[in-house]
Amino acid sequence: MTTTPMPTQAALLDPAPLMQMSFSFAAARILSTAVQLDIFSHIAAGAQTASEIAQAARASERGTRMLLDALRGFELLTKHKDAYALSPLAARFLVRNSPDYFGAMLESDAYWEAWTHLIQAVRTGKPVHAVFDPAEAEEFFSVLTRSLHVQNRLPSQRLAKLLGAGSKYQGLRVLDVGCGSGVWGIAIAEADSQARATAQDLPKVLEQTRAYLETHGVADRYDFLPGDLHKINFPAGEYDLALLGHIVHGEDEASARELFSRLQAALKPGGRLAIVDMIPNDERSGPPFPLIFALNMLVYTHAGDTYTFGEYTNWLRGAGFAAVEMADLGDRSGIATIIAQK
Repeated sequence: MTTTPMPTQAALLDPAPLMQMSFSFAAARILSTAVQLDIFSHIAAGAQTASEIAQAARASERGTRMLLDALRGFELLTKHKDAYALSPLAARFLVRNSPDYFGAMLESDAYWEAWTHLIQAVRTGKPVHAVFDPAEAEEFFSVLTRSLHVQNRLPSQRLAKLLGAGSKYQGLRVLDVGCGSGVWGIAIAEADSQARATAQDLPKVLEQTRAYLETHGVADRYDFLPGDLHKINFPAGEYDLALLGHIVHGEDEASARELFSRLQAALKPGGRLAIVDMIPNDERSGPPFPLIFALNMLVYTHAGDTYTFGEYTNWLRGAGFAAVEMADLGDRSGIATIIAQK
């Protein structure tokens, strides 16, 4: 009697995850191509068929039909017979004249092109584009800020609630460092009608900040502190709350420690520092997004990285903070907040 041998563990392995990973670039290219051809705006304006959309986009009908079907596959469009329509997600975030338009960072191939040089960055340990250098920072962040404002609106509102703005605490004096659009401070100001905030960032970025503050109706409660966050002299003992929303990943250990020390001095006794960032676990084995984003810092900065809660705790206690805790912002990708109290 013959028996069929049991398959070995090696024989049971399936390379499908490798194929999915190697082709994952396609989703990003499909989305950015659709944004750059203004596909979603053309549909919002009334174009429905592949022929009509291709004509509006000045593209081939064949290529447009394939692109539209791929977008349908990602559930960014719906399709009935030959007519395409926007999904709620696309209608809100991908139509150019929407107040919640997210596509600004996809309108050029700058991010794609930088990542094509990842092998160079890994080999040399040097950035492809050092976007925190003064020569590049204002232009780079003036574009990125437009998308990040939309992305961070919900997390900023969750942070304001977590910090007790307008409920447990009223009349907060807030310092928003590297504020970008001001999204994190705006949520505090909206929750606490008596709050007064200071927005700190590069001068060109603060021009955008002012516009967002006007839109949200909180500009009359803001002061401005233009300049490089590494060189600014923050007023001593003036603030109840300091905010670092997605800032620390651009710093190395020495500059992060120095920044924490200066912010500790800027806080009143009992004041708090809230840090929002991508935070891997202490073994740096997950979640995936903070680990991927560390490579983004390799591509774009001289010494940036993503840091663990253990590293943050060590640095913040070294800066004189008495208590450090991490809180969940309801994001499963590894974005969380660290709250340190003076």
